[in-house]
Amino acid sequence: MAQRTICVQSPAKMHVKNSALVLSGSHAEMTVPLDDIWVIVVENRQVVITASLLAAFAEAGIGVIVCGADHMPCALQLPLGAHSRHSGIVEQQLLISKPLKKQLWQRIVKAKINNQARCLDYLGLTGADALYGYAKSVASDDSTGREAVAAAYYFRRLLSEGTRREGPYAAPLDYGYAIIRAGIGREAVSKGWLVSRGLHHCNELNSFNLVDDLIEPFRPVVDLLVCEDQLFVTFDKESRARLSSVFEYCVLVNGKRHSVQSAIAELLASLKRAVLEKNAELISLPELIPLRRIEVDKR
Repeated sequence: MAQRTICVQSPAKMHVKNSALVLSGSHAEMTVPLDDIWVIVVENRQVVITASLLAAFAEAGIGVIVCGADHMPCALQLPLGAHSRHSGIVEQQLLISKPLKKQLWQRIVKAKINNQARCLDYLGLTGADALYGYAKSVASDDSTGREAVAAAYYFRRLLSEGTRREGPYAAPLDYGYAIIRAGIGREAVSKGWLVSRGLHHCNELNSFNLVDDLIEPFRPVVDLLVCEDQLFVTFDKESRARLSSVFEYCVLVNGKRHSVQSAIAELLASLKRAVLEKNAELISLPELIPLRRIEVDKR
């Protein structure tokens, strides 16, 4: 059973009782077992959280996203992870060879561009064939820059107005990407990865280089959700709640249907296999399919 993403959009007090999160506010009180929670999005600035509660979230392995006055994610708390796992994977991660890093990045970029092509197809837009062509021509480490070329081509066809950075699409896309990024960060840290050490991204000022590598093939899930459900028309409370549930949508991994949440876990597990066996072909990347949500326990 998939864990839940909790989006808190109204003033509320939060505390833990009997290993469960209790939310009390103007609406009826809600109780959710900590074991059932994957990520919490705190969107309302009148939500009361104590330091002991943040510690309880960390101990339960829950990621916490805090939004600013503009309702956009501005901070992320992640658990430090299970210390017993750290030495095993981090030592191997630090020893990844440059050729293996380049091969892994090549496969990630190919998966991203193929998913961008599928996104255009599912939306009935033109341009997918050109993107499939770009994906086939991705070199080791994407040394010829196909990712950037494909992205420029893709967004010109995906967005009916404005650009990726400016216009009505910018805010919902940024919000959705931030939610996915938090989920990948939560899973990676909990499994003992050193998230500051990337495969391709290597910015010394970025604490999440590995996360920013692994998010790439998941971005088109957000793109498809924003465009198909027209969340850019009125980027309101309801739109943000829908984007917060992006982990509940399905993708294919190795031909089998997974939730985005499950696909993230499988990606990190397969990355570990690829690193240990020094074989980039072992990495399992998501394939975009038409929007469909899995059933999530709403106890």
